[in-house]
Amino acid sequence: MSEAQEVTIYAEARFALEQWGIWSRTAGPAPKGAISWMGPIVDRQIGQIVDDDGRPVQVWEDAACQSFDEHVMTHIRQHNPPAFMALKLYYAFPDGDDYRALSKTVLAKRLRVSRVTAIKRLEIGESMVAAMLAMAA
Repeated sequence: MSEAQEVTIYAEARFALEQWGIWSRTAGPAPKGAISWMGPIVDRQIGQIVDDDGRPVQVWEDAACQSFDEHVMTHIRQHNPPAFMALKLYYAFPDGDDYRALSKTVLAKRLRVSRVTAIKRLEIGESMVAAMLAMAA
């Protein structure tokens, strides 16, 4: 895998986690007019064909993110609980603006670990998501 492909997969993983975080926090319909690219990621992951017109999928709050949660996040939750908790607290933080992420210092405080440990757990979780998305591609 080239370095450019690796950067793209990590960016895709972070974007998928951001979408999942919004879905986790709202537990309801997306904001009016919101568009998600999560649907095509999940469709590719579970082997469904995505339309050739490249249209964004607008049902992020139900099928797409629920599928991502059931497949990817459940795997991480079962196999690496510390990484899952870091992802949950960083991307699906319990309160605040939907488009804001916690600082890594606040993440460390919420995890009750050092900042270095918190960052390492977050990176491991992001790497696990990226690896699963790369395998699905």
